[in-house]
Amino acid sequence: MKKSLSILTGLLLVFMLTACNETAKPVNDSATNNEKAPKVEEAEEKPSELTLEEVMNKSTEASESLKSFSVKMDMVQDMSSDQEEMNIKTASVIDMNIVTEPMAFYQKMKMSMGEESESFETESYFSKDGMFFYEPSANQWMKFPQEMTDTFLQMSGNQSNPSEELKKLQKFVDDFTFEQDSNHYILKLKASGDKFNDFIKETAAEQLPPEMAQEDILGNMKIHAVDYEILIDKTTFYPVALNMNMDMEMTIEGQTIAMKQQMKGQYSNHNKIETVTVPQEVIDSAVEMGL
Repeated sequence: MKKSLSILTGLLLVFMLTACNETAKPVNDSATNNEKAPKVEEAEEKPSELTLEEVMNKSTEASESLKSFSVKMDMVQDMSSDQEEMNIKTASVIDMNIVTEPMAFYQKMKMSMGEESESFETESYFSKDGMFFYEPSANQWMKFPQEMTDTFLQMSGNQSNPSEELKKLQKFVDDFTFEQDSNHYILKLKASGDKFNDFIKETAAEQLPPEMAQEDILGNMKIHAVDYEILIDKTTFYPVALNMNMDMEMTIEGQTIAMKQQMKGQYSNHNKIETVTVPQEVIDSAVEMGL
């Protein structure tokens, strides 16, 4: 789950940098001031002449000073198989505090499988002291091996500098729609077909550890459709929401797994988190995991 969140965060930063010359179309505030984004003080709506390219440039400048933020994500995932009776539905709520320099985070996740199943909660930390994960069934803190910690740190570093992805995204400029309400610029992308499928695979190969980015795994992944909605604050130009729907399938050992995922993400506390520190009792009690 942490890997999925990491990729989505990287994609958010990528889309923030995309350029286009279309001006934002006004929309009804009631369509955006709901669960998609944190409620902000009402402001008098004024038509904006900024183009998408200008909004992205301002977002890029603002992001250079973004040293920390919080994320809350609600995710629902449905999986089914073509060979056996399998219909798994999972729901999770993820809360994170993230500091970018040096990279550190605290995550709390609540997850349930099916309507009648019991939910469980877990926590994790990542800092210069290592990566720690609370195993609820064992009531035990675990420490990831240094090799895995170094890999995650490298992945995070790649995502913090998405400029290399710009060239790949230029071909999708015509697929974006650009809207606005009184508080937000709204970027939407409905993507399907081989061109976006290849882009997702290339992005996954760069963001995932080598053992997960093998050609046979990515080659059997097919993205049917991905819908993105990104909200950017008009005053600060920080991202405040990322909503995504994904329909995909993957074939593993002759079995095809279909997956549909819905995610609603909210971003807050921009530059308000000073540090993320692993508690000493967690460090002292953690048991190191094997690879």
